Amino acid sequence: MAASSALKMLFDLANEAVEVAMQNLAAANKTLQASEQKGQMLADYKQDYMTQYAQKLRKGVGKEQHLNYQQFLQNLQQVIDGQNNVVIAARYERDKMHALLVEAQRKKMSYDVLIKRGDQKAALKAIKQEQKLMDEFAMRRKTPQQ
Repeated sequence: MAASSALKMLFDLANEAVEVAMQNLAAANKTLQASEQKGQMLADYKQDYMTQYAQKLRKGVGKEQHLNYQQFLQNLQQVIDGQNNVVIAARYERDKMHALLVEAQRKKMSYDVLIKRGDQKAALKAIKQEQKLMDEFAMRRKTPQQ
């Protein structure tokens, strides 16, 4: 019984680990989604800015304004590249959290299997013990009393 209670305690701990891993994965997914949205927003902003500037170019712009535009686009591209790195890191973190969840679930299932095997073994032992008692009882009833 001590092994059974120890396994049940380990199962409970594994169950808690699965819950924590699920929460961590949800948080990682949320972070990834937010970083992807920010990256998309920056890319959309760049595209809009380029479209607006193309319209201004048709009307004509000065050299100073054109140089400022190019500098702004370079800076914006650096920000976009940095955000892409944030997205990559968030994906890595999400994948890591997913792997930890899978491992926690595997551990939990292993303990569950061990508990079920122990319960089956105990039930089989109880059935055999009951059968043995029934056989002894039947033998005593058949033997004539002296």
